[in-house]
Amino acid sequence: MSCFTATLVQTCLLVSLCACGNSTSTAADALVDATAVDDTVIAPDVQTGDDASDSGSDVTKPVCVPGEITPLGENFFTDISVASGIRHGNVVYGSTTAIPINDHSRLGFVDLDGDGLDDVVTHSLYPNPQAGVPFEHLIYRNLGNGTFADITDASGLRSIAAGWFAFGDIDNDGDQDCLAGLDVPLTGKTHQILLNDGTGHFTVKAASGVEKLSSVAGNAVFADFDGDGKLDLFIGMGHTGYSAPNVLLFGQGDGTFVNHTDWLDSNPAQPTNGTVACDFDGDGDMDVLVSNYGVSELSGHNALYQNDGTGHFTEVAEAVGFAYLKTGNPWLEAQGVMSGDEPTPGATGYIGNNGFGLDCGDFNGDGRMDIFITAISHPVASDYSRKWSDPTRLLINTIKDGKVWFSSEGGQRKLPFNEGDVDGAMVDFDNDGRLDASISRDKKYEASYTTLDQKAWFGLMHQESDGSFASVGPVSGINTLVSKPSASQTACTLDSDCTVTGEKCLVKACRTPCTSDAQCLQSNENCASGGYCKDLLGMKNAQNHAWADIDGDGDLDLLVGGRDTGGGRPNFLFRNDVGQKLPWLQLRMVGDGVNVNRDAIGARVTLKFAGGALVTREVKASRGMYDSMDGRALQFGLGDLGCDFVVEVRWPDGKVATLDAAKIAPRKAFVVRYPDVVQ
Repeated sequence: MSCFTATLVQTCLLVSLCACGNSTSTAADALVDATAVDDTVIAPDVQTGDDASDSGSDVTKPVCVPGEITPLGENFFTDISVASGIRHGNVVYGSTTAIPINDHSRLGFVDLDGDGLDDVVTHSLYPNPQAGVPFEHLIYRNLGNGTFADITDASGLRSIAAGWFAFGDIDNDGDQDCLAGLDVPLTGKTHQILLNDGTGHFTVKAASGVEKLSSVAGNAVFADFDGDGKLDLFIGMGHTGYSAPNVLLFGQGDGTFVNHTDWLDSNPAQPTNGTVACDFDGDGDMDVLVSNYGVSELSGHNALYQNDGTGHFTEVAEAVGFAYLKTGNPWLEAQGVMSGDEPTPGATGYIGNNGFGLDCGDFNGDGRMDIFITAISHPVASDYSRKWSDPTRLLINTIKDGKVWFSSEGGQRKLPFNEGDVDGAMVDFDNDGRLDASISRDKKYEASYTTLDQKAWFGLMHQESDGSFASVGPVSGINTLVSKPSASQTACTLDSDCTVTGEKCLVKACRTPCTSDAQCLQSNENCASGGYCKDLLGMKNAQNHAWADIDGDGDLDLLVGGRDTGGGRPNFLFRNDVGQKLPWLQLRMVGDGVNVNRDAIGARVTLKFAGGALVTREVKASRGMYDSMDGRALQFGLGDLGCDFVVEVRWPDGKVATLDAAKIAPRKAFVVRYPDVVQ
């Protein structure tokens, strides 16, 4: 039985945990008192383990020196897009035919071959089959040293008809299977389930139960909603251009699913731009959060489906403060154009959002799941819906009248407004123990602004010690702040209109012609389809992004989809050079496939420090728009908190196990197997 593989070979401890039995609590009414989240009685830790070398002796407490948190500085991420190999086959050089709009770059990290390393799943020049560009997906195997090998053809996924993928161990055999979701109607094409043979090669499962669903699916999330140890599916139907009711499917453990959409008590047709499953109410089962797009569709209200533990869901978004924000656009408010609550909500209620990204996590360290939701919010005072549309929000899980209530605190925590926020994530990128936020942004709105945080650079918001945000994206090294394009890009109709030596009139602008990247002399350019050198725009116009420790050094690296508006653009990978400076711990959770799904989706792990601090993480399959997929290993930054903590594991079936920190050395990665084994 092998340990979670990392580049730096670690000595693994095989330790027995102390099981505390079933502790699943059931809410007495629709909303659960969140004070119940943290009241589990912790059993005494067992001092003898399964490691034969222990010989029954007490485990020696590891030496642990608390980290010293220092200023981040600048350029703490390094662009390794080319050196890593994740651009192999990702760019078409020298084509004389311009590629249509690369509208969304959908991607993520998945351990496809079971070696403990997160591989990369991407889409090449996002397919536009309605414009003649066929589907093509690119798959890269992680070699463990910061580089990747192209295994696209071996995977069998290259030409699958899908706008996005979702991964989970559907048949509980220990590998990652795939839902291939179709987001546009195409004659003869439909959704598919593909099963993994364990090596990362996929074959279609016939009659899986997803084939007859509407071909306008925007995203999906795997979780065990009914507690039978098998993964189920919530599919977010519709997206920016389509409205449709969502779908709920229950897995049978063999790659097939049964439709139980009737177990969603409220399910109107809306454009579902993002989904995530997490236990927002702390009762031990997985709920579903939905980010809806479009204030013109039912006022853009979001949905939150609360699970009763059996897979029956009640929609409670309005009751818990997630459906909408009563106040309006903060940019207009800062200019004194508006204040207070929306004065005259219409028939469908207060104006909500044009929602996109969605994530949940314990932002403020109280053991409860908070929400980060990104949105495009247009500050137009003359348009009522735009004036009152919701911005990107940080929603803190609090208690109101004994019930869960999400308090919108983005403004008071100094989260900057940006009109083009799309994908969003909660991540502790510097391992200080506090969750930060990352944001991909669309550039189509930035011309209206002069300030840096309103431009379309990739947003990285560091959580300070007081809980406020500091915007560090511009200095992080993720963004190349290009002051102006290296090519003139003067508008033209003829080559003679171009005055710069070597430029020609290409795509209605003066540009440098090329047939390969090597002919583009500026580091911020690539050879785009159409045969011209094109500014990569730093990380402006990013789309999906994902986080994982690709090189085993203990911090989370960043993969970003290079959205484009024509001509093609590659994806990006950035190495994290700051997080490993502070102590950390990684735990990859594994279920038994009977009581708990093999992916352990829904498992919650809390580090409880002697001084009262909590660091809580929960296993989830994917998040947000078009299924951004972060690495599954739970990342715990220890910062300056030290090592005097207890690890508490709450499994999806309600079993709770605890382990003293003496048995888990910092700066290492472990596998935790249900119910009580650490490797």
